[in-house]
Amino acid sequence: MSFDSLFSSPNIIFWKVIFPPLFYGFHGWLATKMAVAALFRPYNAHFFPLTKVQIPLTPGIFPKRKTKLAQAVASTITETLLTPEDITHQVELLVTEENIYLAVNLFIESILREFRDIDKMHRLASDIADLSPAILQHLVNSLLGELEKNEVNKIANILDKIFDEVILPARISYEQASNISLRIMEELLTPQKVRLTLLSLLTPHNINSLEESINTHASTGYKLLAKIVGVKRVCYELKSFLESEPASAQELISDIIRRFAIKDQISVQIANFDLRNLPLQNIANLKTSFISFTESFLLGHKDDILQAVSRIETEARQTVQEAIIHFNPAAIPVAWVARAKKDFSGFAYSYLKREIGELVGRALPKLGMYTLISNKIDLFSAPQLEALVQRICRNELWLLEVLGGIIGLLLGFFQIVVNAYIP
Repeated sequence: MSFDSLFSSPNIIFWKVIFPPLFYGFHGWLATKMAVAALFRPYNAHFFPLTKVQIPLTPGIFPKRKTKLAQAVASTITETLLTPEDITHQVELLVTEENIYLAVNLFIESILREFRDIDKMHRLASDIADLSPAILQHLVNSLLGELEKNEVNKIANILDKIFDEVILPARISYEQASNISLRIMEELLTPQKVRLTLLSLLTPHNINSLEESINTHASTGYKLLAKIVGVKRVCYELKSFLESEPASAQELISDIIRRFAIKDQISVQIANFDLRNLPLQNIANLKTSFISFTESFLLGHKDDILQAVSRIETEARQTVQEAIIHFNPAAIPVAWVARAKKDFSGFAYSYLKREIGELVGRALPKLGMYTLISNKIDLFSAPQLEALVQRICRNELWLLEVLGGIIGLLLGFFQIVVNAYIP
């Protein structure tokens, strides 16, 4: 049969020229579409009627192999796409001074914002106040225990800083010095006590010692004057006067104290006294004595201190609560807040930059990325899995169906050629 005779009849033209490409094209498209559908459907296993024999290809390929698919995806992600080295590298890119400062700034601002909420402030104050007695008791007991066991002596370090920062630079005002000198005059330098002190000093032995000292150390002129005046005789007469006429002696002493302005002199000396003017060795010895005395006092009164701490629980709770309630974030100087943010962010940046590798290495095994991804995918239902793949590969799957139709169409044209040359 020749090629021209193929077109001798309209029916023959339809069945041998038009029908084969359409049939093969539809067949290719339908077969490909069924193959794509078989990836997902049916969702569940089906069985031959009245038997327990499972129909092949039920459920679909993806639903049937969902667990292995989940494991394969998880393995690919954790071993190839999202390795610990990749995660560490990405984290290192995020750990910059700017990002750390932004995080610290948001954190501090959120805290200050929370402090402006009165209700939250009262709840926070109540909670912390309830804990403060136990914290105080534990702190004092811990410090005293370390001091008693002669371990790392935090108390010595605290006392050292208190001495350097508080006691050493402390100065007494003239008003305070006047009050101190007044107490000294009232308690120590009263006329009666001065008279009794002089009487206790004017013993025969001390009088003889005074005369010997003058003869030994005074120049010739003063020695002659002492002989003319008679130091021993004057001392004995003064002693006799102090003993025989106490009232007159005390009036005399009181008048001398007033005329010499002893109180004012003591006030001036106290107000002008500065520990920092002492020799360095004296300051060091004074600091050592201060620390040693305080430690001995604390050890000697440990039980009393612990009992006192337990008795001030109510006061401690009230003090902490009032301090938190009356805390006003607006009263914090802006410069101080800015400096705190900068210092804290600098510390956090240097720490994270140094330790980020180890921190990520410790965190990843605890995160369980492989198990997490595998379980997440395994929990997908068959429709969810189909919808996920369709959302990702919708165009590709459609093109695959079209490609099946085109291949079938080409096979149809090939069949025309075959029909034309092979009877």
